Order: sequence, then structure tokens, then C-alpha cells
Amino acid sequence: MYRALATVYDLYQPKDWTLWADYICALDRQYSQRGGSGDGSDGRPILLDLGCGTGSFSLEMAKRGFDPIGIDQSLPMLNEAQKKAAKIRTDGHRSDCLFLRQDITSFELYGTVDLIVCLMDTMNHLMSIESIDRLFSLCAHYLNPGCLMVFDLLTGTYLSQTLGDEFFFDDQTEYTIFWQNQFDQASQISESHVTLFSRLPDSSYRRADEMIQERYYSQSQIRASIARTSFEMITVQSNYVPDPPRNPEERTFYVLRKPV
Repeated sequence: MYRALATVYDLYQPKDWTLWADYICALDRQYSQRGGSGDGSDGRPILLDLGCGTGSFSLEMAKRGFDPIGIDQSLPMLNEAQKKAAKIRTDGHRSDCLFLRQDITSFELYGTVDLIVCLMDTMNHLMSIESIDRLFSLCAHYLNPGCLMVFDLLTGTYLSQTLGDEFFFDDQTEYTIFWQNQFDQASQISESHVTLFSRLPDSSYRRADEMIQERYYSQSQIRASIARTSFEMITVQSNYVPDPPRNPEERTFYVLRKPV
């Protein structure tokens, strides 16, 4: 998943990551009960970014005093993240990010962390509640007491109606992308068949096809899964990230805390 799309991901999914980082940092200040310094270098808090993709959020949080660990299963996405980190170091700025290729439902770390995020509907890509359970269990294991886990999920309205069975395309100088969606009510799974034409230096195009699946999870399912862990549910918020084009029905944010 997200192999062929890695090189154009930041182009067709532009995000103002400063706004996302502002939001997560505000939640951390408001709800975290982290005591003292973090577990990172020079007492910096360690951020675990699950499904980090091309690393944009991790790198933004590094600017804000975190030592990020980004985990993703897509090697092409991680390659893009490494390129960004190298450019930042070349420009003379700090980019203490560690990027690891692992499955977010079976990852392993050498120690504990001070904040966990799983953003941009990464958890919707998990196809079973058992996978959600495993993810929560691992996060509860590696998170320090009093610290937060923040994640978002796409709403049923967005998956079944906004995406639904719609067809989208985006024609740019560097690429052309076609996106055919199909939502299955029985399984609550949205399936996207994506065709990407990437422009080459000689002005020809290379074609790549990819299939992406995302599953809708209700709040009751997520709350039941959380109840099977040691996490406390702190708050549930609706699309508070002001990232245009903003759709108030698009995603829901959950904030969990590991008891002290």
C-alpha cells in the first residue's frame, strides 16, 4: 500500500503540518500528565508517529522539541521521509528523526515513549477490530504513565457518502491520478482503485496501479477496544484541525491517556 503513490503523496495530499502540530501540541499541554523530562536526548520527549508516511509530521514535531520515531510499513514512503530529513540536515537544521519499517500492529521499540500519534486515518487501514486491539495493547505497553495517545478515524459519512462510489481525478504537470471509490455497506469497507501516471524527464508517462482499503469503525467499537486496555478515554473531538479544504464530517480525533 502507498508504494507507487509515495513520490507524489505530498503533492496530491497537501497538508499544513504546522497546524496539525499546533493541535497535537495543544492537546499534549492540556491533557498530558507527563512528569519531568522526556526519554529522548537532553530530556526531549520522544514522539512515536505510527503510520508516519513521508515523515512531514515527525519532522515538524522535531522542530518543536520532540525526538520523533516514525514507523511505517511502506518502504517507498519511508524513503521519501529520509530524503526530507537529509535535506533539513543539509540546510543546517536539526532533524533527529528515526524512521523504521515495521507493521504498526506488531512493532518493537527499545524503550518507552512520551507521546504517541496515529494520524491521517492510518487506523482506518486496519481491516479488523483485532488489529485495533493489538495496536492499542502495544501503545499502552510502550507509553510512559501519564502520557497521551492521539489518533483520528474517518467518519462513516465521509467514507460512505463523500467518497462513496465516486470517481475523482487530478491532472497536474508532474502527474495525473484517477481515483475510483466503492463503499460496501455490509463490510463497512471503502475500496479505492488508483491509477497514477507519473511524468518522466523525457515527457513520457509511467503508469502504476494501486488498491487502497479503509474500514469504518464506530465510536462504540473503538470505545470497547479501548476498554480492553489500561487507557483512559480523555476526549473525542470532531475535525479540530483547520486544514483546508475542511470538511467537518471528515474525521474524529480521540485522546487517550495512560494512567499514572
